[in-house]
Amino acid sequence: MIARRFRCDAVLCGAIYSLSASQGILAPSARRTARLGSIVHHLGLALGGRPAATFAKQLMLPVSKDTLLRVVRRRRRSLAGPLRVIGIDDWAWRRNHRCASIICNLERRRIVTLLPDREPTTAQA
Repeated sequence: MIARRFRCDAVLCGAIYSLSASQGILAPSARRTARLGSIVHHLGLALGGRPAATFAKQLMLPVSKDTLLRVVRRRRRSLAGPLRVIGIDDWAWRRNHRCASIICNLERRRIVTLLPDREPTTAQA
């Protein structure tokens, strides 16, 4: 569902107004409905960026690969419960210059956090 938009006819106004939809369908400043947002999210989860954008174009849903990935990242679910099995790895961004660490939840195979250095005190906090 696309919201109907109207422009003010006054010479200096130029404001754009939209019809108010019932709650839960369209947020005040939304560009797509909740149902269309859910479709975009599921396409991004199932196919990824570029393949999902191609398939969405065939479905007449104009959405870019970057938008698909942004929607998936935005709706990422938080971890439920404490971490029981974790993995910590460190790497160098560039040899002998800058190092970082990553902490992963090995049960869910998800990244928990990225740390700016590889110091043990940073990982404990």
